[in-house]
Amino acid sequence: MQHYCNNCNTYTKQQYCPLCKNKLSQKSGDNEYYPIYETKVKRRRFAQRLVLFVAIFIVSTSILINLLTNPDKLWFLYVLSPVLYSLLTINHTILSRAHIGSKVVLQVIALSVMLFILDAASGSSKWSIHYVIPFLVTLATLLVTIIVLRKPMKWREYIGYMTTMVILGFLPVILFLSSWSTVLWPSAATALYALMTLIGMVLFSEKTMKNEIVRRFHF
Repeated sequence: MQHYCNNCNTYTKQQYCPLCKNKLSQKSGDNEYYPIYETKVKRRRFAQRLVLFVAIFIVSTSILINLLTNPDKLWFLYVLSPVLYSLLTINHTILSRAHIGSKVVLQVIALSVMLFILDAASGSSKWSIHYVIPFLVTLATLLVTIIVLRKPMKWREYIGYMTTMVILGFLPVILFLSSWSTVLWPSAATALYALMTLIGMVLFSEKTMKNEIVRRFHF
């Protein structure tokens, strides 16, 4: 007898989903659902390849036009970074079935890179490093924290992503100490929030999770 998980969209012979541990509803023992699933996978893969092709076409065209018309000014960077970010957003965040934690982490990294490129291309006033990137890291860390608090059973799945976000939280301070950034308070606020998140992970998690956190951070 097949069981179906509405949360994970998976089929299993067990009464509880191996991913989210929810009790499952019973479905027919036949494989009638698998052709439908395979069709969805094929459509999703085709859509991802189509988006990739369109992105390559746009970037290649903009580079060619830039080199032929005004090679002294690399304005194609204004096209390159948004297209690459849109490619990741559509193929990985929207169409992919990747873990939501990886989607959040890659989103904040990709968006930060895109804004940094646009900042550098527009004259490098460093507004992205001073204000926007610290705000994005703080917001992403808060988002992952909220997800974990709403689904405590999935804490173990998110510990790697939480660790990554905590590490990224100290990145603005490193940029400030290396003179890349000259505005202290956004970097300091982001580092403080990352530190408080780390302390909260240690204090309020279960014993097994505490051991995992200690192992990852080498306390």
